[in-house]
Order: sequence, then structure tokens, then C-alpha cells
Amino acid sequence: MKAVGVIENEIDWKGARSYFFWRLRRKLAEFDLRKKITDAGNVGRGTTALSPLDASKFIQQLFNETSGLSPEMWNDDKKMLAWMAEKNEFLEQKVVELTKANVAQEVFEVMVAGGNTGLIGSAGIVDGITRAISVLPSEEREKLKKSIMDALQL
Repeated sequence: MKAVGVIENEIDWKGARSYFFWRLRRKLAEFDLRKKITDAGNVGRGTTALSPLDASKFIQQLFNETSGLSPEMWNDDKKMLAWMAEKNEFLEQKVVELTKANVAQEVFEVMVAGGNTGLIGSAGIVDGITRAISVLPSEEREKLKKSIMDALQL
């Protein structure tokens, strides 16, 4: 089966249980992160959504950019899991950045659409912010107001 490319490696029977234990743990963790990344692109109309394959490539790119790790280590399940645990905050921040970038792009596209679409979209954004502010707790409302004022330099 290896000769025709169906499998990557032959697994020794004595180490099979350990191998598949680590493989399963890695795949579950990787797929969980991959889902977060694909969900980050599914905001609004989801025009910039990543496919699961693209999300996996993005994770691999982050892995390869980490100093001290080589691309060959990507296939080492234990090293991959250790990296994910060590870089958990970094990875979560990347998901937040992707979500924020996608929301910003969505708002930008609506506001610069031109014609009635842009006017209606801008009015819809203002209406949505107004409705959100009306239901937010006062502390969060003040943070949002300050954030908007700072961003618009008012």
C-alpha cells in the first residue's frame, strides 16, 4: 500500500497503540483550531472564508515560521501538539485577528459600495451599532463608545 501512495508509513505493531494515540490527539487539536480559523472567515457574507485545507496550510505556515522548528517536524505528532500547547495564546490571537480583519473588510465593502447600496449599508451599520449599544451593559457600552471615538479621533 505504501508503494502506491495509499499510506505514508508502515507502523510497527508494537508501537501502533502509541502512534495512533498521538495521531488522534494531534488531529483533534488541529481540526479544532482549523474550525476556529474557518469560522473566523464566516462572518457577515463570509466572502473571505478559508477552506479547511487553506486553514490547515495557514496552521502549517505558522508552525514553519516558529524558530527552532523545521518543516520536517510538522509530521511529528508530539512536537506539533507541544507547539500548539506552547503557542496557544498566540494561535488564539491569530484567530481573533482573522475575525477582526474579516469584520473590518465586510464593513468597508458595505460602506464603499457606491450608490444606494453604500448609503443603505452605512445606515444599516449605524443602526446596528445603535441597537447593540442599547442592549450592552453600561461598562461595555462605555468601552465601545470610547473605542469608536478614539478610532474616529473625535
